[in-house]
Amino acid sequence: MDAKIETTRRAGRLLLVLCLILLLLTTASLYFDLRGIDGRYRDLAAEMARSYFRAIDAMREWNLDHGGIYVRADGGISPNPHLSSPVREVTTTAGTKLAMVNHAQMTRLLSELLTDERGIHMHITGLVPIRPENSPDQWEREALADFAGGSEERFEIVRSVGGSYFRYMAPLKTDPRCNSCHDEKHRSNGAVRGGISVSFSYEPFLNVMSAERSRSVFVHVLFFGLGLTLISITGRRLIRSIAALQDSLLRIKRLEGFLPICSRCKNIRLEGADGRRQESWVAIECYIQERTDAEFTHGLCPRCAHELYPEISLERKS
Repeated sequence: MDAKIETTRRAGRLLLVLCLILLLLTTASLYFDLRGIDGRYRDLAAEMARSYFRAIDAMREWNLDHGGIYVRADGGISPNPHLSSPVREVTTTAGTKLAMVNHAQMTRLLSELLTDERGIHMHITGLVPIRPENSPDQWEREALADFAGGSEERFEIVRSVGGSYFRYMAPLKTDPRCNSCHDEKHRSNGAVRGGISVSFSYEPFLNVMSAERSRSVFVHVLFFGLGLTLISITGRRLIRSIAALQDSLLRIKRLEGFLPICSRCKNIRLEGADGRRQESWVAIECYIQERTDAEFTHGLCPRCAHELYPEISLERKS
């Protein structure tokens, strides 16, 4: 009985270890899945910011290739006061005043348009800006320092009281064409002239991430629950099988060794019973039936049949 209990306990401990392994695997899978969700949406936001930067950079290149563009000097657009160009304002033969919009001013105008319509803010900046409003903030200043050291871009999720924002910045390489519009003081001799930062709200990404995290947690909890159920059902069957096997082994062990049997009537004495009492002796078939699954049918061997029914035996001999 002690061996049976100990074996059952070992099986229970094995099932507990399997449950702990399932818990660890599920937790690890959920952890890496949640991290993957964060990384995917961060990369998606970074690619979105890169797209805006590349579009603005391509627009700047087009503007530089054409030496700036002229627009009607009305509707709130006026010549850039920081633009050192003798033709920053012209009048057509028809009397229409036109203002030159260079690449920097075009970047600012597009940034204002995107901010108003889509909430995307772009800021052209540098360590020695011509326009005071283009001075970098602390985050942009750190990014510019990274660019001077060879970094190609910088992005970060910034959390504040007003919500979470995604900030991206990439460098603007020095272009000799830019110096024609700048005075000596603001001309750049380094490889990096400045940079353009792109920032937008990260809240829409967080909302989608929250829904995806909830789905991931639900799937992992469901998987863990199904795993526990499977282990529980299999474990109960295993324990029952072990108990049945232990009972079988116990019955087999009871039939092993020396059995006290009567030399005349062939009754067997029960274990630990007083051999002087008749009730301590049972028929051999009863003893075996109580300890095994064997069943008995009765007949007569030839010798006993001859002794008990000699006439039948004689008839068969004749």
